[in-house]
Amino acid sequence: MKGKHERQREREEQKRVTALGRFIRHMAGLGFTNRCAIYILLFLVAGIAGGFILAVLSIRYQYAGALACWTVVFTPIGTAVGVVLGKIVDKNRAENVSGNGDGITFAAAAAKGFAKETKTGQQSPPI
Repeated sequence: MKGKHERQREREEQKRVTALGRFIRHMAGLGFTNRCAIYILLFLVAGIAGGFILAVLSIRYQYAGALACWTVVFTPIGTAVGVVLGKIVDKNRAENVSGNGDGITFAAAAAKGFAKETKTGQQSPPI
């Protein structure tokens, strides 16, 4: 028979596995462009975190040579990330606007005559 703490640990582990599974399903459901943007941001975060760690080590050991190299490598990468993410946002904006400039949500509401739905618990239509 399992003890109280052992059952609690199993429930916590199950929650972690479930959360990881939900995250993986969410990532699989995203389009390629949005997934690429998330990967690019994670790469940039890793680069910035590495720069901060290297800066702390450079201060501690009073050697800044490696920090200059890191900066030279990651500055153009950060600039490219900014350009790419800007283009991704522009692409998503263009995909979610009709020819006359109305957004998809506005166009759907206009098609329904701007009437509120009376049914409760109904999910919004997929975009």
